[in-house]
Amino acid sequence: MLKGFKEFIARGNVIDLAVAVVVGAAFTQVVTAFTEQVLEPLINRIGAGPDADYGVLRIALGGDQYIDLNVVLTAIINFLLVAAVIYFLIVVPFKKLKKEDEAVDASDTELTLLTEIRDLLQTQQAPAARPAGPASPAGPRHGAPE
Repeated sequence: MLKGFKEFIARGNVIDLAVAVVVGAAFTQVVTAFTEQVLEPLINRIGAGPDADYGVLRIALGGDQYIDLNVVLTAIINFLLVAAVIYFLIVVPFKKLKKEDEAVDASDTELTLLTEIRDLLQTQQAPAARPAGPASPAGPRHGAPE
């Protein structure tokens, strides 16, 4: 049972997935900090007057209650930044690498098939190409007494 677990963990896909999760979590923290500390204050200032703390994206409902669309917009920007970086740094290179591997596999398969065809043609032509030994005509020998 422990051997099976060890084989499962040692597989490349599991290790790659673990690394991707850790790197993804760290990168998400960086993007979240950027959007909350840099972009969100800029978004909050959209439409804000000189004496207003928040712009048109924060709707007051009365008292201390409000709808803050700034947070939603910041979350959308955060998601788009993470998705774009993952796509361009992970998905695109992976697709390119996979396409190159498929091309190599296809050329290997083509080479193998051509080699097999050549070998088959050589074996089929070999009996026809062999010189026949001295032929003796059927029947009595010529010039031999009967």
